Amino acid sequence: MDDPSVSLRKVFSFTENGPKDSSPDRWTRFQARLAQEVKGIDWPAAMPDVAEKICELFDVSVPHLFMASWKKADDLKRLLAESEENPETVRYLELVEHTLRSEHHPYIEAKIRNLTVKKIEFTVTLSFSLKGFVLKIQKGEIQEIQTGRCEVEGKVDYEDLTIAEKKLAPIELPGSIYLNAD
Repeated sequence: MDDPSVSLRKVFSFTENGPKDSSPDRWTRFQARLAQEVKGIDWPAAMPDVAEKICELFDVSVPHLFMASWKKADDLKRLLAESEENPETVRYLELVEHTLRSEHHPYIEAKIRNLTVKKIEFTVTLSFSLKGFVLKIQKGEIQEIQTGRCEVEGKVDYEDLTIAEKKLAPIELPGSIYLNAD
């Protein structure tokens, strides 16, 4: 399920040198602010290494985010329970057109001798508009996501500074995403 081509890193176009978007000065301003905040701290890693680690925070599977939201739905919970009772039966759940909104707070902590000297925390807000998705359910689990149309918008903030932004636009997903395959 963890297909790197379908990750938040791709959605926000993060590379090892930060996000590539229409406002590249955002990343430069973020780095300058961070350098000022850690001034005087014997930083355990070089800034380029920290930038790479920040980008790795966004190696989060988009389908994983969908699953986390969908598993809260009562209809899906009921169907998963029924499927667990009859594991040989395959069921399909056609999802109505819907929007998933979420907020996440990934962070990196710099520690020296097990003491946190700096916590770099981001706020990631996302909105996915989904249409034409179908879930294949068997053995009490979602086995496959048959995808349809997906549009996403969102932003990544560090305190009051937006460092990456995605305007509402379609993202490409594979036609089927296989999960928990035997």
